[in-house]
Amino acid sequence: MSDIKAILAGGLFTSALTLALGLSIFPLFFLGPLAGGYITIYLTKKYEMDGAKDGALSGLFGGVVISLISFAGIGILSTLIGLISTNLGDIASLIGILAGILFTAIILIMFTVLGALGGVLAENMREKEY
Repeated sequence: MSDIKAILAGGLFTSALTLALGLSIFPLFFLGPLAGGYITIYLTKKYEMDGAKDGALSGLFGGVVISLISFAGIGILSTLIGLISTNLGDIASLIGILAGILFTAIILIMFTVLGALGGVLAENMREKEY
């Protein structure tokens, strides 16, 4: 059984760290989901620990938060492209929407896999402690 509070805390940590690293040192943004999965496992109880599943859920939650924030930015970008090129407004809007959907899918897959990896790493380290 998964600890929902730990998963939500790990997901929020994932999104916060990813935003901070993405804005300051972009190549290190992938550390957010890894650390979020790691934190999730350390917040769970020993008998409820399932590293890959809990880490993946935390990464997925963090990915959803980041995707919602990104959708707002892509929506603004799509609107600006539509205003600049009035002749191609419909095509530019469609391209913006498709790019947003593709970007969201990539984020969700990447954050889920990295969160699961962080969870497995934390589970292995935690088992060695006991």
